[in-house]
Amino acid sequence: MIDTHAHLCFPDFDKDREQVIEECRNQLSAVIVSSARYREGLLALEVCSKYPNFLFLTLGFHPTEGGTEKDAEKILDLIKENKERVKGIGEAGLDYHWEQDPGKREMQKGIFSRFIRLAKELKKPLVIHSWDAEQDCFEMVRGQGIACIFHCFSGGRELAREILKEGFYISVSTQVCFSKHHKKLAKLIPLDRLLLETDSPFLSPQKHGAYEPLVKGFDPNRNYPWNIRLSAEKIAGVKGISQEEVLEAAKANAVKVFGIKI
Repeated sequence: MIDTHAHLCFPDFDKDREQVIEECRNQLSAVIVSSARYREGLLALEVCSKYPNFLFLTLGFHPTEGGTEKDAEKILDLIKENKERVKGIGEAGLDYHWEQDPGKREMQKGIFSRFIRLAKELKKPLVIHSWDAEQDCFEMVRGQGIACIFHCFSGGRELAREILKEGFYISVSTQVCFSKHHKKLAKLIPLDRLLLETDSPFLSPQKHGAYEPLVKGFDPNRNYPWNIRLSAEKIAGVKGISQEEVLEAAKANAVKVFGIKI
């Protein structure tokens, strides 16, 4: 199984990152290490280099946490400098949940358009952050001729159908373990367009529900890549298929869209 979006270089993992990665190696085929800030990206480059063919890298810019346009420029340059190693661009996109100012939302669009152009130029998949801005993100990427992954998608079902019709992927997070809306979304996503992610260290199923930790000895308030097993179980339930079918389909999709060899 493959977690397609884990922030293993977030500060939450500074104290025990190596132990978490070793446990991931015991349980998963690969992890896509996502970054959305410049310093996080630098650390991700370093960490992923230690685990070739297991940890794979995406570099991006969070629309509200990444900083200024100057910071975005640094990350765009970092991607270009490491284009052979980077398997995807992102996360990048729009965030209307935290940003209410119309002017700053327009600034987000300008920055996002640069990441879209770079994804097209480098022929890399684009990992999209779209919290409460799903429709605008979709309008900006439709027809661009690039592979897109709607990370941690929480939009409506009608938009999800449009996204799927465009040939894009929808990544289902561990929110499906504790959200009725995400269960409904998961039910309509066909297996050939489904990806699984945890967004670790965020969205812990243990923190949000009555789940026993799959692995003892780690803080249950954090999320971990192996928790995609719980997501797959929920998705299997709403689809009426086996957990293994979900995990295998999502794994095959991850290998295809990110072009990784495991």
